[in-house]
Amino acid sequence: MDFKKIRGMAVVCIAVLILVYAGFFVVSRQVDSSGGLVTEMALYGEISDTLQTQGFAIRNEEVIRQDYSGVLNYQVANGTRVAQGGVIAQIFRNESDATAWNRIDRLEREMESLSDLTQPIDYYASTPAAVGVQIYGSLGGILTDVQRNDFSAVQNRKSELLSALSRKQVVAGEESAEDYAQRVAELKTEQDGLKARAGQPIGTLEAPRAGYFIGSTDGFEDVMDGGTGLNVEDVLEITPAQVDQMLRQEAGEGSLSTIGKICLDFKWYLVCNLDDASMIKFEGVEDVTLDIPFASSETIPARVVAKTNRDPDTGLTAVVLECTYMDEDIATVRNEAVQINVHTYKGVLVNEKALRFCDVSYTETDENGNTVEKVRENVKGVYVVYGGRLRFVQVLTEKNINGYAVCKYQLSDEELQNLVTDRTVGLYDEVVVGGVDLYDGKIIK
Repeated sequence: MDFKKIRGMAVVCIAVLILVYAGFFVVSRQVDSSGGLVTEMALYGEISDTLQTQGFAIRNEEVIRQDYSGVLNYQVANGTRVAQGGVIAQIFRNESDATAWNRIDRLEREMESLSDLTQPIDYYASTPAAVGVQIYGSLGGILTDVQRNDFSAVQNRKSELLSALSRKQVVAGEESAEDYAQRVAELKTEQDGLKARAGQPIGTLEAPRAGYFIGSTDGFEDVMDGGTGLNVEDVLEITPAQVDQMLRQEAGEGSLSTIGKICLDFKWYLVCNLDDASMIKFEGVEDVTLDIPFASSETIPARVVAKTNRDPDTGLTAVVLECTYMDEDIATVRNEAVQINVHTYKGVLVNEKALRFCDVSYTETDENGNTVEKVRENVKGVYVVYGGRLRFVQVLTEKNINGYAVCKYQLSDEELQNLVTDRTVGLYDEVVVGGVDLYDGKIIK
């Protein structure tokens, strides 16, 4: 018995030794045959040239101050466009009445979503395949919204999904239009009961001006007039010192006594200070996008409207970005960390370590039809592994960002004429990023 155990252990040890030797042999052969080359595959990608800064949002806002007694039940969401005199909120005597009317509104929306299912369905238009497409489309939309952290949009997608699932039940014969008619009747009964018991609103709050409603205040609504001596219309003249004062200023008093505010203009501004190194990226740039990760999941388009007010003592320039995009999250943005996406470059991404400058011989036909051999010095390019050999190919780079060069792979006619190698770098090329004794035509065994 002991002998069998020893023999088994010996067999295992020998097998392990054989595997180790084989692995070492393969690795040694790869290193020896490639000459220590390190390669990476060239892939298509997008890289944004970004700046990180602290920004302050400036809006033309009017605070709504109105005395009331009771409980508010808002009728519009943040970022919603309202007309002058439009109802912003209803006033109830107590919390229970406000809660009951909220429930009444939700029941009304549910009945509206189910009303279509109470009618006979056109089975030629509502086939299982068509309904399946609707279901998968709603699910895909929900996943996309969750990935973007856009949870406000998930609620709408949820209603679409539930409606599609219910329609599938009817088409499959598992439920009927009469079942949904009965459900709507039950909801109507509940709604009527709530209306009978709940107290009516004792008043309403109306929008003093037309604009976008924001249901909260932060004390910075008058920061331009009160803190900097500028009006909102003068935002283009703002100085780095005034921007710094805004970023350091604390919220004013009395913000809890208000019921909201109206953003009077669809335009709003984001101001920030940038140093000289950052300002270089803005040369020739008019349109950018903004990411405000701690306040909104949306990427916000913006336009650079001022970037010349520079303080020579600090080396900072006040940059003003104009935005016209508004939603519930953006409506509450004020003093936030901001990522400015100055430019997005698309192309073949190549590691900067792969870039080399070589003299390239090429032929050219002169005006007399004679073939002339020429040499162009310091051609930017990379070595690629092609057909068991190293091949030097010229690259035309747009930008180097985060250690990668963005190379063009679809060249214009003019760029093709200036190309002195057979081709440029392409997708999935095996690009050499490390190695010694590299030259065009070197055999890779």
